[in-house]
Amino acid sequence: MKTHRTKRRNSGFSEPLFFDVGDGLRLIPFRARGLSRSDRLEIVIDPGASFGVGDHPTTTMALELIEAVMPLLRASRHLPSLLDIGTGTGVLAVAGKLLGAGFTVAVDTDPVAVASAKRNFILNGLDCGTGQESGVDLVVGGAESIGGAFDLVVANLVAPVLIRIHEQLTSRTGAWLILSGIADVMADAVAARYDTGRVRLVSRKQRDGWNGMLYERL
Repeated sequence: MKTHRTKRRNSGFSEPLFFDVGDGLRLIPFRARGLSRSDRLEIVIDPGASFGVGDHPTTTMALELIEAVMPLLRASRHLPSLLDIGTGTGVLAVAGKLLGAGFTVAVDTDPVAVASAKRNFILNGLDCGTGQESGVDLVVGGAESIGGAFDLVVANLVAPVLIRIHEQLTSRTGAWLILSGIADVMADAVAARYDTGRVRLVSRKQRDGWNGMLYERL
């Protein structure tokens, strides 16, 4: 599914008003907040100085997979937990939270990214207070800095990193694992690395030279 963009003309905005993603999500740049109204779930993102708003194919594929998986998790778990590795702006974690996730951890090695993610959680009315049931924990660090298992693990990272942290990601996957950021040339290598018996590939998306993969815990 292609991302749909709508621009506001003669308004002083050089960027699109919003990006429609999947069946029911809408990404809205911070500067255009309040200018769009729809039945879609609206996610406001301030990209900060160096991050995108979330319209890159790797991000939109991950968002579509989150949108598909969350109803399955909500049907079997009251408040499914979520771990977002390499969170960047936090758009994936914010989307998961708005779609019904419970305890959510967003991790990035870049402190600027973690600060950006915190701002975007707040912009979307989400409390960054801690709490095992429904809170949000923002962490500066890598996958190795987080322990325990999460119902949904999401990692939108380049393929060599996904291959390198395979053990950390699969060991923290309680039910579903979403991988994105995978260039076509590396897709088979990532699939081979994760085909180890701990998780199984359920679906694979491909868009504009990039791949997203959905795995289920065995």
